[in-house]
Amino acid sequence: MNKPLEHSLKVMIVVPNMSTQLETITGGVHSAVMNLLRGFAALGNPEVMLVSINESLKEPVEIQFANNVRIYYLPEGPFPSSSLNYFFVSTGRLRKLIKSFQPDLVHYQIGGTLLFTRWASMFSLPHLITIHGIPWAELKIAKHWKQKLTIWLNAVIGDWLYPDTIIQISAYSREQFRNRKINRFSIIPNAIPSRYADIELKEKMTNHLVFVGVINDLKNQLFILQVLKELRDAGYLFTIEFCGGFGNAGYQQMIESYINEHDLSNQVQFNGWVAYSDLPKVLERSDMLVLTSRQEALPMSIAEAMAAGRPVLATRVGGIPEMINNEVNGFLVTIDSTRLAVEALKKVYNNDFLIQSLGKAAKEKALSNYMAESVAERTIGFYQQILTSKATVPAV
Repeated sequence: MNKPLEHSLKVMIVVPNMSTQLETITGGVHSAVMNLLRGFAALGNPEVMLVSINESLKEPVEIQFANNVRIYYLPEGPFPSSSLNYFFVSTGRLRKLIKSFQPDLVHYQIGGTLLFTRWASMFSLPHLITIHGIPWAELKIAKHWKQKLTIWLNAVIGDWLYPDTIIQISAYSREQFRNRKINRFSIIPNAIPSRYADIELKEKMTNHLVFVGVINDLKNQLFILQVLKELRDAGYLFTIEFCGGFGNAGYQQMIESYINEHDLSNQVQFNGWVAYSDLPKVLERSDMLVLTSRQEALPMSIAEAMAAGRPVLATRVGGIPEMINNEVNGFLVTIDSTRLAVEALKKVYNNDFLIQSLGKAAKEKALSNYMAESVAERTIGFYQQILTSKATVPAV
């Protein structure tokens, strides 16, 4: 039974394995969650307890993140399998925290076997989940059997245990769930912090690109290098810096071999993982972000670059076309041929006017859609809708 909103709204957010060193968080779901917390902190509402169930901790850790936001790190349990810990240990520990904190609702930020812990309160409190990834879509492009098995397991368990109240981060994500019975849903993108909006537009095109994220076959950085080679051979010299670590040794060897074989070393720089707090500096010295992934939902790196006034060249996959209007605030390309990417980069080469025009449009769209306070307000609105709704909304 839902509580009437006679008191300050109290929300418990649940994630696994968030770092206790918050400044080292470099991307992905944890960054999205941290940005949402920043939005809640700026608004001073609701009262939030984020619970991170961590496999590496032996004792609980608590951090007061803001006046209305605290982070509680809960040890996962003694078993070698996270799934077993979630089912047999973490559920009981989470139940005690829920009894102490007494939230109005519980908001999961990751699915899969973590949802075993829903048994702590699924019959006494409203639950919802934000869908960040699309497991069934990721399964189609996974290459290794271990990776496929992990994705498949999380997809099956997610389908079984997902709450029927869902936040989708994009219309694309919503479409992937079109055959699932959902009681309530809202499309709310991931949030980005205001520091990106403080970056000035580029006045001069320096032909310097940047990539932010893990370096692996899914993100498809080899495609970027092939484009740079074609451009160089045609007399267009671009440089790029990669901010992120290699996902596996095999892909690293492939990338390094391609660079050596085609003499690209003077155009490419690898920074490794860059602290999230340092990424604005990286964008400030760059002209464009490139992201040629095989699959994406709604990438935060694109939203961050757009807020900084940096146009993005990205593949037409997942939710990316919802962010980029081709040749208005960036460029959409396909991965079956380098032709479109090469043509797009030729257009911006040494073109100060075009990079400024694209960047201005990109910033305007980001400021209207992705800033932390705005996303936090929309999320609170959905929380209130869940708690005050008296009638069941028809399944969609």
